[in-house]
Amino acid sequence: MERRNVEISALETLRSGFLFLLVAVIMGIVAVLARLISIPHGPSAFAGVISAVATLLILLLVAVGIALYAIFGKIRPGVRQLSEVDSRFRISYTGTTLILVGLVIMVPVLIVLAAEFAAAGSLPEAMRGAVIGGAILALLLIGGIIVLIGYVLTFVVGAFTLQCRYQNSLYMAAGILFILDIALFLVNLSGILALVGYVLMYIALGDTMNRLSTAAPTPAQA
Repeated sequence: MERRNVEISALETLRSGFLFLLVAVIMGIVAVLARLISIPHGPSAFAGVISAVATLLILLLVAVGIALYAIFGKIRPGVRQLSEVDSRFRISYTGTTLILVGLVIMVPVLIVLAAEFAAAGSLPEAMRGAVIGGAILALLLIGGIIVLIGYVLTFVVGAFTLQCRYQNSLYMAAGILFILDIALFLVNLSGILALVGYVLMYIALGDTMNRLSTAAPTPAQA
């Protein structure tokens, strides 16, 4: 495949990944907002709460599934293709690998903890003592840090690398929003700025694809 076609294909894959991320984040936000404004009252309140929580969990699980597909089914392959054109993107590909490693550490721990919580009825009982509880928290912390580093390499560094290569300021703006969103994560407000960042990435990638498609081929490509 011609080098330019590989590049356009990579950008198209990336762009579809950010579209899926947009859908996932919007679905997650809508699920949480719907839960907040639909708290039932009256004699059947308990059954209503159970139903609302179940619906919330289902929507969040679907959103997480879409986000995982976006990252590993679209963004990771897209970055890998771009790294064949420009080696600077290899670090972002490494970032997707780190996200995967972090999730591999965290997800089994969370599943076990959730199962124990369901059986014990309380988080302290589920963690069963300081030693086991400390080990669980350590694994979650290690996995979380690895995921965070991977996120930075994939999205922040990736956005700035796209800016350096294609000279579109929307990439830089998106990268800055991703950084600010990480800061907001510390106060449980993460998601809004990332959503705007995904929109900017989607727009910028479409613009870059159009410019590459309409640009005259160089003598080496002709």
